[in-house]
Amino acid sequence: MAARPRSRRQEQVQFATELRAAGKTWPEAAAAVRHRYRVNARVAPRLARGLSQRQVAELWNERWPDDPKTFKNISTWELWPASTGHAPSLDTLDRLAQLYECSVADLLADLPNHGHPPPAPASPAPAVGADLLDGLAAEPLLLTPQLAGTLVHRLHDVCFEELAQALIMWVQQANPGLNRRELLLKISTALTVAAAAPLLDIADADERDRVAAVLDDPSRLDLATITHAERVLQHYRRQGDVLGPQIALQTALAQRQVIADLVASAPEDLRPRVLTVYAELSQMVGWQLYNLGDYRAAQYYYDDARTAAHDAENTELVTYVLCTMGQLATWQNKPRVGIDHAIAAQAWAAQTDSPAALGYAADVAARAFAAAQQPDKAQRSLEQEHAAVRDLAAGTPLASWWYFYDESFYWGTNAECALVLGTPEKALAAARTSLPMIDPTNVHNYAHTLALQSQAHLQQGDIAEASTIVGDIARISSVNRSPRITQRIADLRTALTPWQRSRAVRTLDDLLAHYQLTGSSSTNKS
Repeated sequence: MAARPRSRRQEQVQFATELRAAGKTWPEAAAAVRHRYRVNARVAPRLARGLSQRQVAELWNERWPDDPKTFKNISTWELWPASTGHAPSLDTLDRLAQLYECSVADLLADLPNHGHPPPAPASPAPAVGADLLDGLAAEPLLLTPQLAGTLVHRLHDVCFEELAQALIMWVQQANPGLNRRELLLKISTALTVAAAAPLLDIADADERDRVAAVLDDPSRLDLATITHAERVLQHYRRQGDVLGPQIALQTALAQRQVIADLVASAPEDLRPRVLTVYAELSQMVGWQLYNLGDYRAAQYYYDDARTAAHDAENTELVTYVLCTMGQLATWQNKPRVGIDHAIAAQAWAAQTDSPAALGYAADVAARAFAAAQQPDKAQRSLEQEHAAVRDLAAGTPLASWWYFYDESFYWGTNAECALVLGTPEKALAAARTSLPMIDPTNVHNYAHTLALQSQAHLQQGDIAEASTIVGDIARISSVNRSPRITQRIADLRTALTPWQRSRAVRTLDDLLAHYQLTGSSSTNKS
């Protein structure tokens, strides 16, 4: 008798293995996985083989090294045809079919057949191990301790990025008659547990006991405990990108307090690393407050983060915090203050060997100079950033806080500066370059880049396309209800007011009402 699977991924692999043992082909096993776990036809064959998106990319690169791919490419193909995905070409589908040992038609089996009316929907009995999200929909709004324990157990070895992708795909395919607001609150609660799982479920018993002992007595702080704290920081950042600041803020505040209690007791040789973790958490709190629109509180935590980073003598982190302070000032329509912070960041970045620090400092400077209507200086800063981004492509190791920074970010800033300086054609080209490079589970960055595209279409007078893209932002931001994303939606809708009687804008208004996103815009601009 097979052992009971410890996770959804193991359950899927075990299910597919049993089908293969019964004589089913790989396409037949994938089809069964697709129907049982309610995933699309691009996802099912990967799950049937027990592969992650990263592993599929590695297999692709082994076979076709002249056309390398990353897990982000696999992710966008799997999200399609949702608006957050990217349509795979026929050549891409053919290569995926080779990897999965199926036909191209198998990878498109879930798409509608327009040749005849679709059959009446069947009503099969729920399968054993029904989808986690569907099960959650029937649960009470508040997450009970029993359900939390179940979620942590089932998410033990689930990649947070893949879980986020599944959520976004599932939300876009859900029955529009559902009470989506209540349902999404429940899903967000589940993903909060997933993001916190690294703290709740430390696999190694010795490490778990060590961390518990340090929390009980901070004087027992050791290198292993600090290493664990550093490791989970990335999960907290991803939590905010996917779920939004309302949820992520609580996690960051709680962990910041835990680390603050450890700073005073840290041995001298460990103190810089503890201070670095504390500074990162303070910056993270400031970032979430910034996205919530509490700029005064955000400034307080940014100042605290900068001081701690200086105390840790972590020049690269000082650069990052100064960049976020410059971004905050520019967003508040204080570009000269933003320039001041950006120049300071560039001075500190020059003392590091980090292309990410040099690039991001130039990025923030470009946005501040553009907002101050200094196009020549903005262009020079963009050129400096582009040079740094090319160095990033060489595979330079990055500090954890630069996880978001890559070529897509540069192109997004290029688009933003072009819009501010009144060149929408350039902005649209840059935004279109940026979007396919972005991990679609980073809802924050993806939504803001879509907003740049919409604004560019609006400046060019393409009202229908601008309205459609605002609707796409509304759909994906139903997962991440960041006030700053909501503000972008409201600003774009306000700009569409002269065309509010058009079919495109009326359709958009119906969609915004469905997602409860109607309301006035803010005076702040990016």
